[in-house]
Amino acid sequence: MYPSGVRNKVAFDLGTLLDDAFFPGSVAARHSRKDEPHVVELNAWVDRIAEDTGKKVPYFDPRAGGSRARVLLLQQDPSEVAQKGSRMISRDNNDRTAHNTSTICDLVGLDYDKVVPWNVVPWWVRDPDLFVGGRPRTLVAEAKLATIYVRELMQLLPRVEKVLLLGRAAQEAWDRAMGASIPEGVQLRSCPHTSPLAYNQLRNRCESRAAFEWAAV
Repeated sequence: MYPSGVRNKVAFDLGTLLDDAFFPGSVAARHSRKDEPHVVELNAWVDRIAEDTGKKVPYFDPRAGGSRARVLLLQQDPSEVAQKGSRMISRDNNDRTAHNTSTICDLVGLDYDKVVPWNVVPWWVRDPDLFVGGRPRTLVAEAKLATIYVRELMQLLPRVEKVLLLGRAAQEAWDRAMGASIPEGVQLRSCPHTSPLAYNQLRNRCESRAAFEWAAV
């Protein structure tokens, strides 16, 4: 049995869960590492995006591969947990999408230090602070604004060999940002998102596993 409120059982079992309610001090401890060499440039980029846009942008997780990663997992936008809880894009976040991502990575042998997780839109789209007329902006509208950041991100990840696009939003944003051009030496594949809504469907789960196995090779 897990304590009530634990949504990422994989990270809980590892003791890496980014949630101060269950592991006091875990968030601050991870943030104290955000200027380590493999993520310092990436997190400086995050600060610049936040300054330029006035939006809250979670940091890259130093436990992941950062600029040393050979696989980029690109999803749509941060979860509320990532933006307001850990303030990092991490598979150690206490949400079910992070749990599913951790589960499938472990199944196929895709080690976390070989991966850099990120999002097409660097900020949480449904953040109430961004509402216009009491309503959130759409993911499509925010992805158009964030197109430039997809291109910039690829320039900051020189060792990436494979890009796995999780979900339709990531695929469409990649197409908009990169067009038909794929960086030299980079392979590309898409699969369903790892959110519970998609991942709990057997067909999607099987398709995602095949894609993650491809990324792990």
